[in-house]
Amino acid sequence: MSVYNDFVFLKGNLGKPAEIKETKAGTVARFSLAVYQNGKGQEAITSWETIIAWHDLARGMLGLEKGARLIVIGSLQTRKYELEDGSKRYVAEINAREIGLDIAVDKGQTDEDPF
Repeated sequence: MSVYNDFVFLKGNLGKPAEIKETKAGTVARFSLAVYQNGKGQEAITSWETIIAWHDLARGMLGLEKGARLIVIGSLQTRKYELEDGSKRYVAEINAREIGLDIAVDKGQTDEDPF
């Protein structure tokens, strides 16, 4: 059994179908997840998180459409890259360990959940 000290639990909606690629390291999927934070109606605050999934987890993203309600468990990773002009950029992403469908029964829209 593995023990993880850093984990992130997110529940949100798929922004668009995942971009899935085959690499030397294996199959990788990259997608954005709209995560509701707080607020009501027009004042609702949503963050967009970038999720990276590998291998079977990545292949499992095939066929999921925009708006799919997902639950993602993973860890936060920050990576650095350099632009052609020499400036450095940092990107925070979620490295998914588990992804599942949120199968909660929708009892109608409320002002507290814009999805």
